[in-house]
Amino acid sequence: MLGAQSTSHSFVCSGVASRSLHGTAEALWRPNLEGEELVDICGRAFVSALERDCYSGYGAVVYLIQAKETTDGGNESDVCIVEYCISSRND
Repeated sequence: MLGAQSTSHSFVCSGVASRSLHGTAEALWRPNLEGEELVDICGRAFVSALERDCYSGYGAVVYLIQAKETTDGGNESDVCIVEYCISSRND
C-alpha cells in the first residue's frame, strides 16, 4: 500500500472517495451528536468528498435510524427511519 493508512475508532469510511471522506469526517465529527447534527455533518462530509472525486457520483442517501420516543410505555424496539437525499454540486 502506498501512502499512509487512515483509521478511526469512531467512524468508518469506505468507497472510492474514502480518503477525502475520512479527512472531512474527522474534522467535523464529535462524540454524542444528536440525530439532526449527525445528518448535517454526514451530509457536509459526503458533499465535500464527492466534489473531490469524479468517480464517486452525484449524491448520497443518509438514513437516520433512531428509537421512537414513546410516552405510553410502548414497545422499546420501535424505530423511526428518516431518509435524507444529499446532492453535490454539478458544475
